[in-house]
Amino acid sequence: MTWMRSASQTSRSKRTLLNVQSLDERAMPAALNSCGPCAPGANDTAIVYTETNNPQDGLNAVLAFRRDAATGDLTRLGSYATGGTGQINVPKIVGPDDGDQEVQASADGKFVYAVNEGSDNISAFRILGKGSLQLIGTFSSGGDQPDSIGLAGNILYVANRGDASQGHPGTTTPNVTAFNINRDGTITLIPGSAVNFPVGTFVTQTLVSPDKRFLFVEAATLAGVPGGNTVSTFRIHPDGTLTAAPGGPASAGDKAPVLLGAASHPTLNIIYTGFASSSQVGVFSYDETGGTNYVAPVADTGAAPCWCVVSKDGRTLYVSNTATDSVTVFSLADPLNPVQIQELPLGGPRGTAGGPRTNSFEIALDPTGRYLFAITQSTDPAFPQGNQLHTLRIARDGTVSEPLAPVIFSPADVPANAHAQGLAIVQIQNTSSGHAQVGPIFGGLSDPSIGDDGTPTRLKDVIRSFRGARRFGPRH
Repeated sequence: MTWMRSASQTSRSKRTLLNVQSLDERAMPAALNSCGPCAPGANDTAIVYTETNNPQDGLNAVLAFRRDAATGDLTRLGSYATGGTGQINVPKIVGPDDGDQEVQASADGKFVYAVNEGSDNISAFRILGKGSLQLIGTFSSGGDQPDSIGLAGNILYVANRGDASQGHPGTTTPNVTAFNINRDGTITLIPGSAVNFPVGTFVTQTLVSPDKRFLFVEAATLAGVPGGNTVSTFRIHPDGTLTAAPGGPASAGDKAPVLLGAASHPTLNIIYTGFASSSQVGVFSYDETGGTNYVAPVADTGAAPCWCVVSKDGRTLYVSNTATDSVTVFSLADPLNPVQIQELPLGGPRGTAGGPRTNSFEIALDPTGRYLFAITQSTDPAFPQGNQLHTLRIARDGTVSEPLAPVIFSPADVPANAHAQGLAIVQIQNTSSGHAQVGPIFGGLSDPSIGDDGTPTRLKDVIRSFRGARRFGPRH
């Protein structure tokens, strides 16, 4: 990806009012408690999953790393073949590597799903007790070049991006297709679920709202194709089919910046997205019908902001800046007007100006809120050490540091012509049973407190308290 900074700024639109109580009246979330042993699950192990995106026929794989609870240090656990093929993108151009959520874990911590962009299919894995994976099967994605997975309960949505990219206008139709997730982790196509997007756009993300009611789909274009650089919102029906929300796709206008990488606020009807071509973050809001409106742009000192995540408490927004290989941090004290408080250049081998270098791509939060993980990709096979996995430590004020050297992927895992992609974090409870429990994925898309039987663990605690009480107070 070779974005250039643009001196022009997207015009600021009139602020959209949310259909919730006013910001002045709303109590802000509790302070981030990310650095002490009292943080939920702070002493539990987590497993970080990413995929190699190996373009050699049938050799794509998911890599697993064990995260140390005390330091955040990552130790390779294993490599697990998907049975599919990754996407070749050499020489590196905009488009093929610009999806999000390529690897996702189910909310019950039982399954991992990964795209195989080069073979047009999805791989399903069973998570074993220590975090290792067992391949369940590989399933057709229902389209061309799958690059994003969204999970809404037992429904899986996949974005099939099509084939548009830098210098190539596109010849295939992008779509989003839905699948039922069966009890054994296999997936079954939902008939009539596919939603098509204009040829010449490329669909990069299927973002499920925190309440699982809506699916936000990002469609990008490099050539000004109508319907590109938009957020399209769909209402999710019980059978998994989708209906477009009122008002149609939302965008920043006729000359909207290239739009990549979205994240939802955990408690408010707000979406944040990267405006990759204008060094800005876009803010969108939506109402109870799913109708979505563009609110405003926010400047980012990094270049080509492309991926976003929001802390579980809604206080902080993190943005991955591809062209400057950095992460910016925004305060969400005013959620509709993020304020940048930090830009951190990533460590490790970075390459040279004008030559092969490394670019920051997907980011994901640890379930404890103590760490932020970032994938970087090399721009050239001559610089394979640019393929890296970073662990950033999050301070109490939300800012980040990188005290540990990044994991530099072995060429045996990520060949020089491959670009690792996607991040999913699964928390493994330190109990004798060794059951896996999933934490927030990509800024809190999954419930971090779901038990093995599907019941929220916090609800279980409340039920136990009620059962143990001698009497209840008055009912209100």
